[in-house]
Amino acid sequence: MVAGMLNDGPLKDGDTRDLIKRTALVLFARDGLEGVSIRDIVRAAGQKNTGSVHYYFASKEALARELAGEIAQIIDTHRHRRIDAMEAAGGPRAVRDVLDILIRLPHEEPGDLGFDTDMAAFVDMMMAKHPDLIFEGIHVELGLATRRCLAHLRHMLPALPSPLMEQRFRFAILYAFSILSSRRSVGQRPDLWPPRWTEEVARQNLLDTLEGLLRQPASPETMAALAPAPKRPSRKR
Repeated sequence: MVAGMLNDGPLKDGDTRDLIKRTALVLFARDGLEGVSIRDIVRAAGQKNTGSVHYYFASKEALARELAGEIAQIIDTHRHRRIDAMEAAGGPRAVRDVLDILIRLPHEEPGDLGFDTDMAAFVDMMMAKHPDLIFEGIHVELGLATRRCLAHLRHMLPALPSPLMEQRFRFAILYAFSILSSRRSVGQRPDLWPPRWTEEVARQNLLDTLEGLLRQPASPETMAALAPAPKRPSRKR
């Protein structure tokens, strides 16, 4: 499979590192982190030294973090391009225009940035099984394109106290990640999922629910919980 990428001649250091990384991506996407050993990666990459993963990446987890970070850069570039096009056309015209940018991966648009199905499967697997690593690698709160999207949303959504709005944004991102990562489970066990789960109607329905989550006014209970607790009067000595 991936081992076929090896050339007849000796590989340079950078080539070996990239080959191990690409091999790990394919294996992680298919079998998950727990289902892939360092020995599996070395064997599939056609390497003889079982210490090569530790030499180049220190650990399997560090390799996964690096993959997540590089994929995040591709996603961020893709989002910047879509935001630029939207703004050049006079948008955004609706909240869902911005939300669609946040939930759509590059491979869903033809020929975009070399983002392939293995990368998409890796992201799905990480979101479903290792959200801590994907958030660490992607830094979802720091991505410049994500910040541009959130800035548009702040101007378009009803006013909420800043702590609540920031929390809503995180809720929305976690919710969308959870729904989108379920695509992997649908492919493995379609009998366990409702019909039309992977069709366009599901994407549009997801956008509807995300917008509803963000537009919902804060309840009196939430506002009361947000208010600082009254200070106790100091005792006189």
